[in-house]
Amino acid sequence: MLNPAIFKAYDIRGIVPDELDGEGAYKIGRAYAQFLRSSSKQEVVSSKGLTVIVQADARPTSPALKAKLIQGLLEEDIKIIDGGLATSPLIHFAINDVQADGGVMVTASHIPPPYNGLKLFTKGAVNIGFGSGMDKIRDLALQFASSPEEKKQPIYHSMRPHKVVDGNFEDDYLKFILGKIDVSKIKFFKVVIDAGNGMAGLLLPKLIKELPIEVTPLFFEIDMTFPNHEANPLKEETLVALQNKVKETGADFGVAFDGDADRIGFVDELGRVVRGDFVGAYLAEEWFLKKEPGEKILYDIRSSRIVPEVIEAAGGTAIQSRAGHTLIKQLFRKEKAIFAEERSGHFYFRDFFYSESAFLVFLYLLATLSKTDEKMSTIINRYNKYFATPELNFTVKDRSPERLREIAKNFSDAKDVSWLDGIFVIYDDWWFNLRPSNTEPLMRLFVEGKNPEIVNQKLELLKRLLAE
Repeated sequence: MLNPAIFKAYDIRGIVPDELDGEGAYKIGRAYAQFLRSSSKQEVVSSKGLTVIVQADARPTSPALKAKLIQGLLEEDIKIIDGGLATSPLIHFAINDVQADGGVMVTASHIPPPYNGLKLFTKGAVNIGFGSGMDKIRDLALQFASSPEEKKQPIYHSMRPHKVVDGNFEDDYLKFILGKIDVSKIKFFKVVIDAGNGMAGLLLPKLIKELPIEVTPLFFEIDMTFPNHEANPLKEETLVALQNKVKETGADFGVAFDGDADRIGFVDELGRVVRGDFVGAYLAEEWFLKKEPGEKILYDIRSSRIVPEVIEAAGGTAIQSRAGHTLIKQLFRKEKAIFAEERSGHFYFRDFFYSESAFLVFLYLLATLSKTDEKMSTIINRYNKYFATPELNFTVKDRSPERLREIAKNFSDAKDVSWLDGIFVIYDDWWFNLRPSNTEPLMRLFVEGKNPEIVNQKLELLKRLLAE
């Protein structure tokens, strides 16, 4: 089974087995291999062949999908390094550590079963999305699915029969990220960590042993049916257990990881949720721009205005990006920036292969907090300058560029209008972003301003316009 709808803007994701099954994974494996070969230098393909890292999360359907994926890759003459269980950042490290030509992670991130999926990478752990190969892989895979492979897509005839080689990258990955900070300068902190029964629990016990902190663990047992709560720190309702435990234990702060441990969320010592863009502003100001003055830092279009203000005030160059991790990573590499943040809890680092690592965010935050005696709540309050809605979703019949232009006509007196990602309208005392979802039939809206009254007033106006 291979439903065309599973090919998303940034990854492959669907219900198993109704939309994606083992045969579908096999066909995707072959399609990905053919794409990788066609986009690689011919002399590399001819001389040594292509090597791909394959890893997976621990959801029940992952082993079968992974096995069929590997079968498809082997039949296309791909050398396989099986890295076993992993977080998504671990495969970013593994691909770069062995200089592999690509990688595939079997995961659906924080989304519970029966969903599963695949994240595809090229050399350097560059994500494959629409516009960078996903559409070609989809078309090849569907061609396999709609007709006998032997007739349309013969198996690649290799003079080098390959086998699967096992690889374990856990210790090297932890050593690599721990080397980014001076552990001896980390102060003692009491921290509650919620692994959400996701893949963070694979590596957290090892990481914690290397740090001078006291940890109260929540849901470290890996169970990707997510029996306690969805492992998605962007949703505040998933942070209730963490908030309560922070207040109960008198911890300095709390940390939550998503299902594949590429996103991270925080609560302060009062149990209040800390927005991802505020964490990004803090690290930009107090860590990266103090280490590397004048550097470029990216922030996504959903972030508070305080983020670019802080970056510019600290002597950095603030660059706004479209939403979505594949899009922001493309711009991140192009600009060769030092750091990038998304309000969703993705954080990207030039010194981590222009990729995200939630563990590295945690380490950098520990190192930055160790330089001050201020509480996290006091620090974060500095960035809480404006009043904002969360990103709101609206189901709409029409999310076309023409519809956005119609809405934009109502704001012809705006100070500025940007079309970077949907429409971004700026007035002196309020501003908003309205953009079509990359993955769903939704419009996403974010409104921010200098006082709650104007934010609520303009939100109601925009709701009426969206209902027309």
